[in-house]
Amino acid sequence: MSALRGFADRLRQLLLFEIIGLILVAPFASWLTGHTIGAIGLLALVISLIAMLWSGLFNYTFDRIELARGGHLSRRGWGMRALHAFLFELGLTIITVPLIAWSLEISILDALLLDIGFIVFYLVYALLFNRAYDAIFPLREGYCSGPMKY
Repeated sequence: MSALRGFADRLRQLLLFEIIGLILVAPFASWLTGHTIGAIGLLALVISLIAMLWSGLFNYTFDRIELARGGHLSRRGWGMRALHAFLFELGLTIITVPLIAWSLEISILDALLLDIGFIVFYLVYALLFNRAYDAIFPLREGYCSGPMKY
């Protein structure tokens, strides 16, 4: 039996990831842009909420399209995973760049550059956070949250 994290564990992981990420990114982005930590913090929180909603919608839609085309999550190779990641980030960028430009009163180009900075930060942060989370909250061998459904 494969070890999987349960709902409560995933919720803890999600909340810790977002809270720590906001604590780390807001002061740095505030310093970098010259905007107040309150403005950046609120913007980062809104983007975080948008990313969570987009993730659910995007993943559900992507999985359904993949299944309809004869694919399956268990057979998803590197190419399909790269396409998935690219399309997710592209969609999130299209959604958030205008929001960043409007809320900080900056150009679309400056907003895009700031968004790319957020993307790079969160890619590195996700790698480090998830390694640390797995070390601090290891899975018990044989634990499974329930049957996997596709």
